[in-house]
Amino acid sequence: MKINFKLKALAVAVIMAVTAPAFAAVDGGDSGNGELLLNLRYYGGASATSGDDDISGLFDLGFKMDDMIAANGQAGFTRSWDLTTGAYGASWNQLISFVTPANVGSIQFNVIALDNTDANSKGGSRYLTTGSVDSWPSQGNTNVKGFANMEKYIDANNGRGTHASDANGASVAKPTDAPDTFFGAVNGLTQGDDWLAKTTVDTTQQLGTEQNFWFLTTSSTSSLAQATKTPFGVDLNHDGLIGADEYTKVSLSEAGVLTITSPVPEADTWAMLLAGLGMLSMMVRRRTGV
Repeated sequence: MKINFKLKALAVAVIMAVTAPAFAAVDGGDSGNGELLLNLRYYGGASATSGDDDISGLFDLGFKMDDMIAANGQAGFTRSWDLTTGAYGASWNQLISFVTPANVGSIQFNVIALDNTDANSKGGSRYLTTGSVDSWPSQGNTNVKGFANMEKYIDANNGRGTHASDANGASVAKPTDAPDTFFGAVNGLTQGDDWLAKTTVDTTQQLGTEQNFWFLTTSSTSSLAQATKTPFGVDLNHDGLIGADEYTKVSLSEAGVLTITSPVPEADTWAMLLAGLGMLSMMVRRRTGV
């Protein structure tokens, strides 16, 4: 009887382990290859700490930093996410209901990804971020390393909303919720959108705005040196630079669709390329006598 009882208990435990949803933690900087994270925030009042009129949201996009870096420079690269459905839907609807449809346009967003695993080496601190600038201003290695404090925000939200049950989930928070869960008040400060006051670039913009995408990393072990700031985009005119029309764009519509898109050559550029290839082919034929 005792043996049968133990076997039954073991069988029940196995079934529960198999059927229970796995904890699907958000991959942050401590993983060494953080996932792209969409952050939303709405300030209903003058202060981000007033509580009752502010709200933020964290959406795990499930796309790794290294995969995004590998896609840099690929003409026509595009990815999109519908925040109104699946594991995102409940959090998106809660945000819209709180803000009210009339104020949806006042929601601000950014996209980030972290790697904090080797902060004391050249290139050890790596971060992806939106930023609506064509030229990133002064950014020292020390401040870039300070971005690691955003890990507290990720850790605080793990296990909340659908992050606990879905591979790519979402959650919402108010300033009055658990510490560090609200995007506008991380680490005891009232900033999350400017990486805890570590950058002069405001990485958030209102819905409907196209933002550029940047890769920031430490350039050396020197705290005084400038960080390496690499814009995402496609060098369409092959001049070695990313110009105004060559940036990868990140946008979030009021309908809840997030899109990351790299530029493609204009039709006349393709025509010139094809013409050049045609001339090259003719020259080869003449030389070979074909």
